[in-house]
Amino acid sequence: MSMHSVHEMYLAPDEEAVARYWWSLPRGSILPLTNGETYQLLFAGRPGGAAGPDVRAAVLTSITPRQPFLEQSMRKILHARKYSGDVEFHVRVTDWFSHQHHSDARYNDVVLHVVLFCNTLAPTIRQDGMTVPVCSLTDLPARITAPALHDETSWPCQRGLQPGGHETRNTLLEDAGVLRFEQKMHAFIEQLHRTRPAATNVHSIYDLCLFPALAEGLGYGRNREFFRAIGLRLAGQETSVPEPLGHTLTPSPLDAGRLQSLRLLVERYRSGLWVVLHELLRRDESDYQTLRTLRALFRDIGLSLARADILVINIILPFASAVALLERDQMLNERALQLYKMHPGLSSNWITRMMTEQLHLSSEPHGSCRQQGLHYIYQQTCREKCCDVCIMGRETNIL
Repeated sequence: MSMHSVHEMYLAPDEEAVARYWWSLPRGSILPLTNGETYQLLFAGRPGGAAGPDVRAAVLTSITPRQPFLEQSMRKILHARKYSGDVEFHVRVTDWFSHQHHSDARYNDVVLHVVLFCNTLAPTIRQDGMTVPVCSLTDLPARITAPALHDETSWPCQRGLQPGGHETRNTLLEDAGVLRFEQKMHAFIEQLHRTRPAATNVHSIYDLCLFPALAEGLGYGRNREFFRAIGLRLAGQETSVPEPLGHTLTPSPLDAGRLQSLRLLVERYRSGLWVVLHELLRRDESDYQTLRTLRALFRDIGLSLARADILVINIILPFASAVALLERDQMLNERALQLYKMHPGLSSNWITRMMTEQLHLSSEPHGSCRQQGLHYIYQQTCREKCCDVCIMGRETNIL
C-alpha cells in the first residue's frame, strides 16, 4: 500500500480500509501487539463471509526477535509458536464490544483483532472467555518483514511438479482421503466404547451413537454444537442445548427444515436405524444400487441430495466400518470403504476450493475420497502451514 493510501485510511477510517491494508501485507510481515508481544504473518487467510469474522484460516507465529523490532530486518527469530484461526477488523478496539462479538460464539476462533485506533486498554474477550491479542495499524509506521518460514514465491506443495506428477498427486490425495476415513472410523469406535445405555440390545447402543452424529452432520457448515445437542436429546440423553447462532429465539428457516428432517428420521427408525443400514450394506447388489438406496433413505425425509451425500460419506460409511471392526466383519468393512472410494463427489466448499488453489490444481479433484483428502491435508498440516511434515509438501522429493 502506498503512503498516499495510508494517509487516506487515517483521514477517512473505515473497516474496508483496514481490510485493504491487511490484504496488502506481504508474507513475513511483523505485527506488533498492544500487549508487547510480536506476531509474524505467515498466511493472510481467506476472506470471511457476510456473517462471522472478516478473515478465516489465517496463520500467525508468535515470535521473540533477537534484534529490536524497529530495525529494518530481523535476522534471527526464536521461540516461534503458530496460531491458526480467524481475524477480525475494526476501526476501534471498542467496536468489538459495540458489535456484540464478545457474546457471539461465531467469533470464538478469532486469534487476532486488527484495528486502526487502540482507544481502550481493556482486553478483547471472546464469548468463550479467551483473550484475543490486538494489533493496531498505528503501530506499523513502515512495512517491516522478517525472513519468512518458506520461499516467498511459492509453497513446497506448489514446486517441482514433474511430467506425470499429476497421477502421483491424485494417488497422494486418495491416500489422504483414506486416512480421513480411518480417522473418523476410530473416532466412532471411541464413542461406541463410551456409550453406556440402559438397554442391553447392542443395536440400541449403535443408534445412541448414530443419531447424534447424523444430527451433527445436519449442522456441518452452520451450527454443529446446536444440532448435536438436539440429536442427543432425541436419542434420550440429557444435555443442554445452546442457542441458535445469530442470537435468535428460533432457528433459521434452513435449520428449521433440517430439524424437521431429523425428527422424521428419529420417528421413522425409532425401532432401529442401524439394523436397516446394516441389512442395506450387506445386500448382494451393486455398489451403485446400494449408494442409490442410501441416498434415498435421507432424501425421503426431505434432505437435499448434497446433504444426503454429506451424511453418507462423513457418517454412515465410517460408522459402518467402525462397527465392522468391533464385530470383526471384514466384508462390511471392505464394502464401506469401497463405497467411500467410488462415491462421485460432494459439493464444493471453502476448504476444497482453498486447497485446490493452494495446490495449484486445475480443478477440484473428482471423487469424495480425494476431496476428503484435501480436508485431511488442511486439518493435519496446511491449516498451520506445517509444510515440513505435509505429504504434499514432500511430493517434490518423490517425483
